[in-house]
Amino acid sequence: IAPGVNSSVFGSDAIAHNEQATYQLIEERFQRDISESRRNLPAILASSRLDPKKNLLGLVQAFANDVIVQQKANVVLITGGLDNPLQEKVQDQQTEKLVIGPIREVVREKNLWGKISAFSVPDQPALAASYRYFAQRGSVFTLTSLFEPFGLAPLEAAAAGLPIVVTKNSGISESLKVGDEDYGMLVDPNDPADIARGIREILCDQHLWQRLHKRCQQYVLEYYTWDSTAFNYLSRIKQIVSEPSANPAAELLPIHSYFRDPQPENDISLEELSDWYFA
Repeated sequence: IAPGVNSSVFGSDAIAHNEQATYQLIEERFQRDISESRRNLPAILASSRLDPKKNLLGLVQAFANDVIVQQKANVVLITGGLDNPLQEKVQDQQTEKLVIGPIREVVREKNLWGKISAFSVPDQPALAASYRYFAQRGSVFTLTSLFEPFGLAPLEAAAAGLPIVVTKNSGISESLKVGDEDYGMLVDPNDPADIARGIREILCDQHLWQRLHKRCQQYVLEYYTWDSTAFNYLSRIKQIVSEPSANPAAELLPIHSYFRDPQPENDISLEELSDWYFA
């Protein structure tokens, strides 16, 4: 059962307690990081843990190697707890060495200063407000992880109105194509050129941006909210309760008396447990 999005927080009509303060924060960070002539461009947005597996480096490389993408948008990295990591050395050595350091090197080598911004926002409502801010400016959300079991962040971004560009190596990838309907752009995270292609196709086609913006938002709000997740869990529980014979575990895995009454006389060794359940 898929996790759900809190639509009261991430919905495009929601208003966070710090909505305007978040908008002001973004504009201040743009004044700090983005060239004045580029501040009204859309954003290529990413928000994730600073983990090598999240492949933020691949996203920046894709941007660095595609002139058209650079002309169309800036890169914005929302980095939890780090307000200026591209200009200031990160205290955590692993994060500095494996994530921020390599990104900073690409920015230097390709002279991307003025085209990329990295900063933190204070809480989840501010993150949702950030998504709404960038959706209003024709931006895209990206998740370019090398592998992602499911990936709730793109669904939250989509609920706020952002078209999404997502790694094909994720549990969510199967959900983004139903029959002939596409709800997002899938890319190969190991290929910066393919990441750039997915971003470029959306940014260069206003009709496609509008279609994915509306289609994916409606899809998420219909199938991936907290209400839909709760409904699916409840349906499954009712099925198990009403059809105990349909649950093989009830027949194959008896409960030892120790787990019903953990007294010394009912004690069981690890070897006995292994024989009990795995023999």
